[in-house]
Amino acid sequence: MKRWTILASLLLVVSLVGARAARAIPTGPSSGRAAALSGSESAAAPKPAQAQQEPETSAATDAAAAYKARQEAALKVREFARTRRTVTSTMRSRPGIDFERTSMKSVLMFLGEVGNFGIVFDKALEEAGIDLETRTVSIKVSGVSYEKVIELILPRECGYRIGPGYVLITTLEKSWMPLKTATYSIRLALAQVPNFTGGPRFEVGEVIQSAANLGGGGDLFGNIGAPEPDDGSQVTPERIIDMIQRFVRNENDRRIAPWADEGGPATITCLGGNLIVTQTDHGHQAIRKLLAMIE
Repeated sequence: MKRWTILASLLLVVSLVGARAARAIPTGPSSGRAAALSGSESAAAPKPAQAQQEPETSAATDAAAAYKARQEAALKVREFARTRRTVTSTMRSRPGIDFERTSMKSVLMFLGEVGNFGIVFDKALEEAGIDLETRTVSIKVSGVSYEKVIELILPRECGYRIGPGYVLITTLEKSWMPLKTATYSIRLALAQVPNFTGGPRFEVGEVIQSAANLGGGGDLFGNIGAPEPDDGSQVTPERIIDMIQRFVRNENDRRIAPWADEGGPATITCLGGNLIVTQTDHGHQAIRKLLAMIE
């Protein structure tokens, strides 16, 4: 009897311990939801820190992209300048050319192929009714630059512009554009040293004697004559402008735009000892050379 009592007590203790363990361990769908909730909470825990870091990461990315864009733009500018210098240098080379009654377009394409630069024909040629395919040319030259050969080949109503890696063949009027404006100081050219004439001739002894007799009211060097009046040779802004317009002309070089008084787009004015000139690149080069000669 005592043994049965002890066994019953043990069974009761085991059942109580099992019930407590069952309550401590979640089971069924609720346990899955709790686990999912716990997982979601743990996954969501670092998100606030990540949200704080996102603006800094975005700003760094934008700064890196902007720096890369600036680097690429600078590289393109350097490449543009290098290519333009290369074409300009090539245009000064002197090929041997020998063609007999060949179309102008074919000769120009040959020059581009030999000189390793592109030849681009502007649509303005077609609009102006200029067909270089049907026009022929006979030319045999050597020791002449590519640029000079192109000038010799093209008809008078055509022009050209040197671009980055190519030469644009277009109408004469369009080849001048866009014009550039520059300012030139002519103050040095306008400055003149007076030509003093009529002054007395004297010897050193006479000067010493005059110095000794200054008390008599005489002048040490006598009365030096006044400058000669303008005889028409004085340099004035109007004369400089007239000289530029007479020597820097489209008739001498098709790459120079005609002046406004000739019906062209180029202009020249004087303001406060400076010339303000709107011309092509070649026109400005000719003006600089002429002003250097005047000064």
